[in-house]
Amino acid sequence: MPSIRRIVDLHMRKVPGLREHCDRCLRTERWGGSVVLMVVDAAFTSIGLNYFTAVVPKVEEFKKKFVESGKIKNLRDLAEADINELRGVWKNMRSWIIARGNCLSSFNVKR
Repeated sequence: MPSIRRIVDLHMRKVPGLREHCDRCLRTERWGGSVVLMVVDAAFTSIGLNYFTAVVPKVEEFKKKFVESGKIKNLRDLAEADINELRGVWKNMRSWIIARGNCLSSFNVKR
């Protein structure tokens, strides 16, 4: 049976640029280094939908609606945001609980 490493390497060779993308993510260079967007990305990814067809477009929508508008500037803002307004971008409540829970625990923000 082939090792996991050999299987991963085989797939990595088929997708040019994937290793660089993964390395950038690990160095927190994803989403321009925005911690808010990385937390939202991870929370959306956690439910198992396709990353490029479901998660990325919705993180972009979140970015435009909340980050670029100045409504959410940091993790505290995300933790304190109106969850019903957030669900206008991404309906899944579990994702928002994960995203906001990470922010709350990071900053000891009371609900």
